[in-house]
Amino acid sequence: MKRKTPIILATIALISLVMISCGTAKIPQVGDKAPDFTLESIDGKSISLSDFRGKVVLIVFTSVNCKECEEQMPHIIKAYQQAGGKLEVLDIYHIIYDPRLVRDYVTKKQFTTFPALPDLNNKVATAYGATRFPPTNFIIDAAGIIRYKKIGPFQSQEEIENIVRSL
Repeated sequence: MKRKTPIILATIALISLVMISCGTAKIPQVGDKAPDFTLESIDGKSISLSDFRGKVVLIVFTSVNCKECEEQMPHIIKAYQQAGGKLEVLDIYHIIYDPRLVRDYVTKKQFTTFPALPDLNNKVATAYGATRFPPTNFIIDAAGIIRYKKIGPFQSQEEIENIVRSL
């Protein structure tokens, strides 16, 4: 029995280390490189964050029938239009598992200004740590670095424009 004790202890230590390393995926913070992802839009187009390298990108984690998400959308649309091609917006719908619901919702609300991307398995939201109630907004600079994170809705077009201008 004494011979088996070191082997058992070593095995337990090894299993513990593996479990710790697997369970601690780092959620990116402001100043970190934004995790790349690829999602299919409601139009069937494959869209990756890396497609927009060299541009400022606002990633909006949202959901259908989210009151605060709907309230911030006019501000985002106006800031996007005012930016004249210097701001891209990716509208990621999580907490929803049917792309038809996203397509119907976006069409009904006329939120068709930029790509609507269903995150069917919540993988992108999880990678960004944006799995709580939406909206959660990230602004990524032209080099792919997270420069701003906001949990909750933008209150005005100017709020978004001031952040983008400061980059």
